[in-house]
Amino acid sequence: MPVIVRDINWEETDANLVLHIPMKGAKANKLDVLSSDQYLKVSFPPFFYEVFLYDLIDDDKSKIIVQNGFVEVTLTKQIPRKWNQLAHVQSDDKELMKNLREEALNQIALKQKQRIEANSSLLNTNKREAVREQMKLDEVERSRIDMIKKNERDKASEEMKQFEENQKIQRQLAIHNHIKSNETQSHETIQENEKKKPIFEENTSTNSLPESKVNAPLRETGRIAVNFTSRVFPTPLRESQTDIEEQWLRQQMESRQASTDLQLDLSDNEKDIDYLKSKANQFFQQGNFQSAIGVYNHAIRVFPKMAILYLNRGACHFQVRNMMKCVEDCSRALELLDPPVPDNLIQRIKAHVRRGTAFCELELYAEGLLDYEAALKLSPDDEKIKEDAQRIRNFLERNQDFS
Repeated sequence: MPVIVRDINWEETDANLVLHIPMKGAKANKLDVLSSDQYLKVSFPPFFYEVFLYDLIDDDKSKIIVQNGFVEVTLTKQIPRKWNQLAHVQSDDKELMKNLREEALNQIALKQKQRIEANSSLLNTNKREAVREQMKLDEVERSRIDMIKKNERDKASEEMKQFEENQKIQRQLAIHNHIKSNETQSHETIQENEKKKPIFEENTSTNSLPESKVNAPLRETGRIAVNFTSRVFPTPLRESQTDIEEQWLRQQMESRQASTDLQLDLSDNEKDIDYLKSKANQFFQQGNFQSAIGVYNHAIRVFPKMAILYLNRGACHFQVRNMMKCVEDCSRALELLDPPVPDNLIQRIKAHVRRGTAFCELELYAEGLLDYEAALKLSPDDEKIKEDAQRIRNFLERNQDFS
């Protein structure tokens, strides 16, 4: 049952009113205060104190302090003057006090609602401002990334243009040297023929004239400089293969260009293809095939057009018995190893053998034999491939006879 506190002390000045309410041993965390411009209620169960004030106060400026077992309430008067009494002059009129209490509670509820709405509006405004600021930051970051991408594209385009110019110069130089070599050979042939002519020729003409002596000057000696055209491939240059070889070289150059969408936040090692291949090979040699696959996954995301990465990852999948992944990686490697040139011959052989072996592990022997035969066409003198291909043929023939 609630207990009314009556032993309070209060004091006033022209501007303020101070009440000292004993808490009767109650805890401060149970304190609850309701106040309006003419009503005050302080409760700390089971005790409470309620008063209808003599005059109006400014509720927004009220202050409450809990110390030394007392609740100290400081109220600011709307009109500065002495009251000389605390309670309303008609505080004994219960009906009037009931109406005043209802009005005060309604006023408190309305003020609380307005405060919640204001806080909510402020929170929404702050959120909108935060979103707007974040959008500005995102736009700045997007512009920065777009600029980096553009610079990388321009750089790659410039490198490709320079590469094509160098190839053009080398072709022109090779043609020039070829023509110059032919001219030199023709000149030497003429000199040789002149040397083979007889010194004295028989003259059958009846009206021959006396032979006149001719003193021809000696030819000056000279030196011919020969420059050999630089060549990437081990085979001799063939004009029919020039376009294919240049296409392969362009593809190799493009494959070493890291993807600009991924390399922005990567360290130097994370976008260094030689470092990545070395790290993956180290894991492979240690038998840590899953770690090697992880490194190759990252390398392929950064360099998605490099065939050797797919070929090596296929070997890792084979070691962990993931044959379908091995087939997929070898197939992708063969796609990237087009056009076929001598420089990628070994990789094509490995891709066919590795995929053929994976097909056989999957008991798809006919498909595996096709890959071994393709590898045998590329390397007809490889005895190991011959033996494996013949073994698969024998197996297929035995099973066909049995069925």
